[in-house]
Amino acid sequence: MDGAPSSCYCSMVASSSSDVNTPYPKPTTSSAVSPPHASDDFIEAPVFFYDMDYDLKDLNTALKGAEFLQDSGYQSVLERSAHPFAASIVDDILSEGSEAANDEDWDGFLTVGEDRVRIKDMSDILASRYAFLTGARTNEGMSIVTFPDSRTVLSFEDYQTLITYLLQVPPLEDSHKGFVVIVDRRNDKWSSVRTLFLQISSFFPGTIRVVFLLKPEGVLQRALEVGYRAIAENCSFKVITCDSSVELRRFLRAEQLTMDIGGLIKYNHLEWVQHRMDIERMKSSASAIAQSLSDFGRVLRETELPNDVETTARILQIQTAERDAIKEDFRISVRKGLSLLRAVRQIESKPKHELLSPTRLHNVTAIERMLVQLEETERSFDTFWAKHEKRLMNCFQLRQFEESFRKLQSSFARHMLYLEEHRAVGEGVQAAQLLAEKHDQYTEMAQEDVKAAKALKDTGEELISANDVGISGSLLPKCDELERMAEALNGALQRRATVLRMSITMHTQISQANSWCKKGVDMLSSILQDATPASACNSLAKMDEFLEEGSKLQLDAISQSPSMNSLILLTTTETSTLLAQNPP
Repeated sequence: MDGAPSSCYCSMVASSSSDVNTPYPKPTTSSAVSPPHASDDFIEAPVFFYDMDYDLKDLNTALKGAEFLQDSGYQSVLERSAHPFAASIVDDILSEGSEAANDEDWDGFLTVGEDRVRIKDMSDILASRYAFLTGARTNEGMSIVTFPDSRTVLSFEDYQTLITYLLQVPPLEDSHKGFVVIVDRRNDKWSSVRTLFLQISSFFPGTIRVVFLLKPEGVLQRALEVGYRAIAENCSFKVITCDSSVELRRFLRAEQLTMDIGGLIKYNHLEWVQHRMDIERMKSSASAIAQSLSDFGRVLRETELPNDVETTARILQIQTAERDAIKEDFRISVRKGLSLLRAVRQIESKPKHELLSPTRLHNVTAIERMLVQLEETERSFDTFWAKHEKRLMNCFQLRQFEESFRKLQSSFARHMLYLEEHRAVGEGVQAAQLLAEKHDQYTEMAQEDVKAAKALKDTGEELISANDVGISGSLLPKCDELERMAEALNGALQRRATVLRMSITMHTQISQANSWCKKGVDMLSSILQDATPASACNSLAKMDEFLEEGSKLQLDAISQSPSMNSLILLTTTETSTLLAQNPP
């Protein structure tokens, strides 16, 4: 028990560590069972050794499918999308066969040896009380199998099923030590003894150390005893015939025997059968959960990552729904297990585990161990799912990134095509100003895509840091391309704005120059018409004023030598005529 995992259920463990760690004494060669000490003046508490590590070997086998929890591949459940929520325990169990699914009373399978038996059928066989196992052990630690005086008859096939099941209930370590068999036929016939011994001789999957026979007590049966005495002598196992339960207690202590054969164990067979079948149902549920986990893991391993956001989102939604269904199966099993534990443990009436009978102690420990196993499996599943969900979310984010990247690529191409098609600079000041206003509005809209590109680049860098090298290799070029496209668009927008500003300046200065020239022409015309001395002086003053006004004109866009870039920007079909108007 020291190696048992920490769990919220461990506080209810029934067996003590001292019992578990006590070494089992080996049986002597002279006798398989040591008789109790005659000097004992009091009744000792039942000696019950139990090793929890072996209690649920069947459950461990059933849950071996949980090995997939160490895997982390992606798998698709699109083929199961028609019923994504059909992961319940009952549906999984009912898939065993159509015949079983049509049986209203059937509630699962259990493994008996190499066969699978319906829990209902096993319950019927156990209820016959043909044989039972109380959980008591001899001084040497051997389990005791009792064939009570129940007057029931089983077919050999049912007998095989019954004995196989009973002998697989104790831990494997105890089974290796062998079994002690008690046959009570005090109210039966010698023919029944012969039939049972033939069955035991024909089939008993464990090692029989000794058989104690409480022989028939009827008057007629006593007379026939001599004729049947050879039965015990011809058996392959040792048989000790006892005249009464008092003689039986020379070999076994009272606390190792049930009350019907003079012992102290209060054994309720129907209650034991009910508890055992509840435990088997719980194992069946655990097996169904393991199958669900195995199927879920197989589907995950076989899935290829989709290349679009919609399919990835759908896979994430479906797999999350299946995960929730499996988690609900865990919760149902744990709730049923805790309810069963409370019913078997009876902590209100028996607060200390020492007060439990060997029968209850064995069942309590089995249930506790099963709950611990379920808890460990659920924890492993949660760890796996967290890892898988993270990778699936990264895949989803990657597909979102790629889709956004493609959309931005298209938007940037559209922006560049727009700028290529809209190169007009206007034929006048008003036209140039109108184009500049439209360009400012377009720039404001285009900047949204530039901001989106920068944000997407940041998202890509986060994905690179959170993912493996393979994904990083595909993201890095896209991040660089986003930066390049944003810079290219910004540059094109700025160049277009510069061209329009130069166009407005140029048209304004040309308009001012044209007005000045027209004013000068009009002035010269008026001088020629009026050539009096007074008018000449007045005209001279106006000429000086006109020349001073001309000196104030800003004609840098046309008077100074434009740079090569300015010429490239301005030399279009619309501006070539305007440039030709540059005065000498």
